[in-house]
Amino acid sequence: MTRWIALSDQPPPPGSPEEGVIAHGLLVFEIDLPLAGAGVLLDMRDEGGAVALSLFHDLGAGIALMHRRGGRLVRHLLPGPLWQKTGVARLTFGWDLTARRWTLVLEQGGQRLAAGGEGPLPIDLRELHLLCAGGAGVRRHPAVLWFGAAPGAALPGPTGWIGVATPVETPRGVVAAGSLKPGDRVMTRDQGAVPLVGVTRLAVPGRGSLAPVRLRAPFYGRRADILVSPDQPVWIGGAQAEYLFGDEEVLVPARHLVDGQMALADPRRAVAVGVVLDLGLPELVEADGCLFGTAGPAGAGGARRVLEPFEVLPLRQALAMAQRRAV
Repeated sequence: MTRWIALSDQPPPPGSPEEGVIAHGLLVFEIDLPLAGAGVLLDMRDEGGAVALSLFHDLGAGIALMHRRGGRLVRHLLPGPLWQKTGVARLTFGWDLTARRWTLVLEQGGQRLAAGGEGPLPIDLRELHLLCAGGAGVRRHPAVLWFGAAPGAALPGPTGWIGVATPVETPRGVVAAGSLKPGDRVMTRDQGAVPLVGVTRLAVPGRGSLAPVRLRAPFYGRRADILVSPDQPVWIGGAQAEYLFGDEEVLVPARHLVDGQMALADPRRAVAVGVVLDLGLPELVEADGCLFGTAGPAGAGGARRVLEPFEVLPLRQALAMAQRRAV
């Protein structure tokens, strides 16, 4: 599982080396559009006040990333013009010292701008940690929701996680997800008590497109709201699912359940902490009356059919109607 090696608004991960050149990696920024005119999005200066790393935009000219290391300064340009569509856009800077290549890509919905070139400078883990920690030498535009760095050519993929406080059913009673350990048994819908192969604690961006989803009680959890990742598959069953899809039970990624009432995007925290439960097979874990799908081995299907985004709207409408009738 690829992890973030640096995240804005967070200290270095425990056990992380204090320094070291990252030969191949990605630096990601999520930005709240539209932007106005021209300005600095992110700026870090060294002790002498010289630019160490600076990201700035101009609606006509585009986006530029300036990076200094020692006596050398390079400028990476993504030519504009920039669009002004409202919403979250993702800017990704990639570098590969072996191939001596860099890329800059801006994406929002179906729109995309990309540029690349040669001669990136090495990026050191120490400067990433300084950038993420903020402080007197760092300026950040309010439109920058979060930023982070990952090693290699791939970002951390879509991951289903549940909040550390989620009450998970076990043979010995309810246990908070954050207190579970490998070997502990959890209750599942199909196999009863199943031992955990692994428990992974993740720190992930808590804003922008990765903001967690709050599943409201009593619509999902019986006693309290449950925080999950936007990619966490949530079980939906009953007459509505059977009528619409011919299946009594389906799975829906939490991001597609957000309706402003029964499920809400929750961007209140800069960094969210969650737990990935690994049972070694696709299963449905019981948590306070809600069921969550777990991933199996690579290539394995889900515990139930996972709906496509376009299929979820009629299901959401049916669930809302059923809730109004119940009230």
